Amino acid sequence: MEYLQKPEINSLLKTSFEYGNREAHLALLVMYATGTRVSQALALKGIDVIPDPVTGGFKVRIGSAKRGKTRCFRVFVSPNPALDMRDLVELAKIRGTNLLFGSLSRQYLHRLIKRFAETAGLHVGMVHCHTVRHTAAMRVYERTQRIGAVSGFLCHSDPAAAYTYVAENDGQLADDAMASVFAGA
Repeated sequence: MEYLQKPEINSLLKTSFEYGNREAHLALLVMYATGTRVSQALALKGIDVIPDPVTGGFKVRIGSAKRGKTRCFRVFVSPNPALDMRDLVELAKIRGTNLLFGSLSRQYLHRLIKRFAETAGLHVGMVHCHTVRHTAAMRVYERTQRIGAVSGFLCHSDPAAAYTYVAENDGQLADDAMASVFAGA
């Protein structure tokens, strides 16, 4: 399975941030923070970014895919501008019931991620949109050492499906693991 090490994903996200296409950067950031597939990320609407009454922040509601379940993930705030998701909230307010990432297509985002990878000095043949999902799964596994946490994070209906990514269905543990990644822990 192909995935990026932490310095590589940080470099890719930094490059996408510096490129200046706000929507493309936020789409990649959402994919990394939530482990979603590119099709799920691009199907998000502004109304899918919702207030979180528990934390006072916001969450992104990701719809089910491939017989999975709908889940909510935190909108992370980071001192690192390439990892800070606050712009997502502002974009969501503007978009409302429209697509969150406007006219981005899978093909265009794929071409952009290749460009970002090349600029970041990464192996272009290894980096694609699904690599971001694999990378998110590995971050969760590294923090938890639990296949079930990976399965819960990726919204798999069968925990055994996570074995293809690495390795008890505990979505909160996975969410906490990604929170520590965004906090730089």
